[in-house]
Amino acid sequence: MTDPLQIRLLGPFEVLVGGRPVNVTGGKRPSLLALLALRCGRVVGVDALIDALWGEDLPAAPRNAVQHHVARLRAALGPDSIVASPDGYGLTGASVDALRFEELLAEARVALREGDARAGAESIQLALGLWRGQALHGLTDSAWFSAEARRLEGLRVDALEEQFEAALALGEHREIGSALRAALEEYPLRERLWGQLMLALYRSGRQAEALETFQEVRRVLAEQLGLEPVPELRRLQAAILEHDPAIGAVPVAPRRGNLPAPSTSFVGREHELAEIVDLLREHRLVTLTGPPGVGKSRLALEVVRSLDGEIRDGGWLVDLARVGGAADVVRLVAQALDARGADPLAQVIARLRDTEAILVFDACEHVAKEAARVASAVLSECVGVRVLATSREVLRVVGETRVSVAPLAVPDPDSAGGAGCPAVQLFVARARAARRGFELTAESVPLVTEISRQVDGLPLAIELAAARVNHLGLRELLSLVARRPAKLDDRPSSEVGRAGLRTLVEWSYDLVHGDEKTLLHQLAVQRGGASLPSLIALAARHGLDETTVTYLLGMLVDKSIVSVSFPDDQARYDLLDSVRDYVLEQLAATGALAAARQGHAEYFASLADAARRELRGRDWQAWVRRLAVENDNLWAALTHARNAPDPGIAIRLGAGAGWYFALAERVSEGRRFVGLALAGATEDAPVNLLIELCGMLCFFATEELDLDAAVAAGERGLALAESAPASSESVLPRAMLSLALASAGDHRRAAMLAEGARAGAEAAGADWDVALTSLLHAMDAARAGDLSTVAAMAAQTYRHSEAIGFDAFQVPARLLEAWVAERRGDGTAAVDAYRDALELAGRAGFADHAALALTGLGSNALASKDLRHAEELFRRALATADAARAPWVAAHVRVNLARVLAVAGDTETAERLYQNVLEWSRAPRPHQARESLNIALAGNPEAAARLGLAELAEARGDTADELRAHAGLSVA
Repeated sequence: MTDPLQIRLLGPFEVLVGGRPVNVTGGKRPSLLALLALRCGRVVGVDALIDALWGEDLPAAPRNAVQHHVARLRAALGPDSIVASPDGYGLTGASVDALRFEELLAEARVALREGDARAGAESIQLALGLWRGQALHGLTDSAWFSAEARRLEGLRVDALEEQFEAALALGEHREIGSALRAALEEYPLRERLWGQLMLALYRSGRQAEALETFQEVRRVLAEQLGLEPVPELRRLQAAILEHDPAIGAVPVAPRRGNLPAPSTSFVGREHELAEIVDLLREHRLVTLTGPPGVGKSRLALEVVRSLDGEIRDGGWLVDLARVGGAADVVRLVAQALDARGADPLAQVIARLRDTEAILVFDACEHVAKEAARVASAVLSECVGVRVLATSREVLRVVGETRVSVAPLAVPDPDSAGGAGCPAVQLFVARARAARRGFELTAESVPLVTEISRQVDGLPLAIELAAARVNHLGLRELLSLVARRPAKLDDRPSSEVGRAGLRTLVEWSYDLVHGDEKTLLHQLAVQRGGASLPSLIALAARHGLDETTVTYLLGMLVDKSIVSVSFPDDQARYDLLDSVRDYVLEQLAATGALAAARQGHAEYFASLADAARRELRGRDWQAWVRRLAVENDNLWAALTHARNAPDPGIAIRLGAGAGWYFALAERVSEGRRFVGLALAGATEDAPVNLLIELCGMLCFFATEELDLDAAVAAGERGLALAESAPASSESVLPRAMLSLALASAGDHRRAAMLAEGARAGAEAAGADWDVALTSLLHAMDAARAGDLSTVAAMAAQTYRHSEAIGFDAFQVPARLLEAWVAERRGDGTAAVDAYRDALELAGRAGFADHAALALTGLGSNALASKDLRHAEELFRRALATADAARAPWVAAHVRVNLARVLAVAGDTETAERLYQNVLEWSRAPRPHQARESLNIALAGNPEAAARLGLAELAEARGDTADELRAHAGLSVA
């Protein structure tokens, strides 16, 4: 038999051969086939078959009956489907859903045991998806089949529990509460489900309900079984009462895509939508081309939304209309994916390598060559990723599938059926939004059709025209859109669409009055949108006050010239690309563009000046968020300052925004930004800002492990500081140079510089500087094993950062204090410091530090021989590190999880975890932010994994000399 055989037992009994149903009839024949399927690949003895099929109620000649049923099954399924042997019969080559279910359940349990909650969740979802109803439904009601059905149903509940376990590990505790309640209604005696509900409630901030749930399960068990809850539930109750860190909520898993919610309905294009969806299923790079305003962007977004259920990790929009140049492409891709750290392209690839996602590269025509390069790099390294690009020109990448997007079809004015054409339907949909009660009538159909024809069926132009029906009649509107130079009617076919759109944009611009134009001019030079405060500040230069600006913005939004969105509940204003291009043309034509850009740059330089102060105080997180929203505007301001040139503004931008990039973990981007700001500096530049820029450049280069460049930048800053009027100016370059030299192995000079920097900061009485220099000194001392210095410097870091409310330094200070306590054998002090660090890390948003603190707590639990508690802490730490995309910390946690599992006797899982760490260490990877601190605290995960494997090998009686040698350890 060549056609594949499928047997479905998890629901009504079904048999398919080659995908087609086969009717297996006869009282015992389906049951015999099901029995052989459940033992697929193994021979089942005749006596066992007889017992399972008939039990005590045997036929006259049971062996003959079995032989007869086998013969009939072979006739239906093929002569080779069932093999015979002297011992019995066996089914070969069949796909059986019940067996596949058990395989997937086993895979999920292994993945969850190894800390890979996402893989476990995927396997469980596939496993439960195989169920269609009651197991073995409609088959023989014998004792054997009843027992087998109960076994499968029990495994189904096990799988449900594993699904909830995976959801809890992924931070989805808020999403599963109602599902857990529903499961308990069906299985009220499953104590693991009760425990999962308690944990989900507690992690959702509902401690009282979690404790009430414990009392509820106690009542249920007492009434139905006369039993008390198992020890695990009682321990969970105690942990909830004590707020045990081991059961705290893990961070929510990384967001699944970033597509904006549609603000309007999608009209027309149903055929194109279906066609492109199919193409993107088959091809990994699809490019939509067409003139501006034809609807490429909206169509691309609808394509990805249509595929949402098929892409595990979502769709990600990269708006390349915001670029200032080719170098911005990688930055915007990394920003969209939140892929932070050195070498942004490497971080993007690392972020996407194991995902199934769709990237939407929108408006590639601005930087087509660089967009093609980045897309090619991602596609070659990330096999589960697809790219959907929009552009006015193709990308010319190998494997690119190209789709030309045409304007909406518009019938002739005199033809029938105009009301049903897509262009008219789009006009009506948008007109109804602009004027309540707008309806299409027999008289208005020809007018709307002609308006749509006049703008060449371009969706954007149709929407701009339809927005005017709130103050114009259709005949007036048609008269306006029809007024364009006759020469445009003879345009070549390549220009179809452009003229109609430009006419609408010109008309929209002409309709606004002088003050509205002034506001449009300030908005056009902003990149990535504009905040209300920035527009108020810029418009004030032209005599417009806050009330006037707010009123005018409302008018421009109502006219569909300006769009508004509300990220973090703050209004953000922007222009359509076509409108922005036209406004910039008008500014350039009148010679006002340079002044508008200068005003923009001066505003953001002032914002950077404020950030330079505020990023060193208690409001630093709010300022990081604020500057993240203005990231594109900071780059636009720096670009103008370099081109003008205006080195004074460039230096202010670099000094103010540098710490933002550091705190936001945008290492590579920060290095480039600060380097460009410093490159144009002149001799008369403020020396204090130049010194600060050199110090920051040294820090960024150190984080990227470019130590030669780091030392050079630090030495330059130190030389500049020698000529500075105040000795305190040398603090930052000394501190950062000490970090670079320590990373390069020059610990003697590093310690000398660190101490000098700290002394200078103390003399100046600057808390932030003292905290920074003390922290760097503590890190260097930790590498050298100097416990007394680490303890003193960590305490000083904490004291001075607490004085100014700067918790970004308090977290590592507490981690260093815990590290010292551990090495001094003071377990109580270590646990207290780790708990404090965990709380502070949550407040500061440092998930990688939170994972380190949890790992430290787990290590202390392991030292106290509390294996269960240690494992819980390590698993929570691993989930936290994975959610934060902190692979170094995750590797460190896996080593510790492997240790506790090895002690508990699960050496197989422990060995796999150690091997996972070695595989991670071999793969090329970018340097992570704060990795210098991690290494000072925890050493090298690769060496620890090799040592762990050596210990496992020695426990088995194998030699482990090579593993110990590779770990840098002496052979015992």
